[in-house]
Amino acid sequence: MRLVDFLILLLEAHAQTLQRLAALFGEERLLELLEDATELPDFGESVQFKPSEIQAKWLEPSVSEINALAYAELEGAVLDFNLPAILEFHLWAYPHYRAFIESPLDLSSRIRGPGGDAGSVLVGEALAHAEAWIQALHIPPAISQQAERAAQIPWLRFRTSVLKRIGKRPLGPAY
Repeated sequence: MRLVDFLILLLEAHAQTLQRLAALFGEERLLELLEDATELPDFGESVQFKPSEIQAKWLEPSVSEINALAYAELEGAVLDFNLPAILEFHLWAYPHYRAFIESPLDLSSRIRGPGGDAGSVLVGEALAHAEAWIQALHIPPAISQQAERAAQIPWLRFRTSVLKRIGKRPLGPAY
């Protein structure tokens, strides 16, 4: 799976989260929550990563594709999400996505397949960041559980999609 495909799925999950929260709260209230959100907390060593350090370990460099084409794929995918302009702005500003885009990583690189843990680690980090993002919104307690459940669904789909595409069992090992 190429890194750009991973990022498209990540953006799709976040777009669906934004849409689900807009349906739950109303777009204006969601925008208020987004504007009032605190900075995301420090994730500590277990979740924090520097994308520039994962190139050799987790990615296989692309030999033929051009990075600019990968950016065009991202832009095309986001246009296909048909988000209102303000939600699209917040989609592009999603911190976990920004960490990849602002790094020197080649978006056309491939995430190492089933023999390694790269895909599972990247998925785990994406889920941790998504959970921290929803917590940073300071949703009123009366509706926070409903909002968290609404936000979890797209990320569960994301996890399943990515793990299947890299050849991992989405449900984990059988016990």
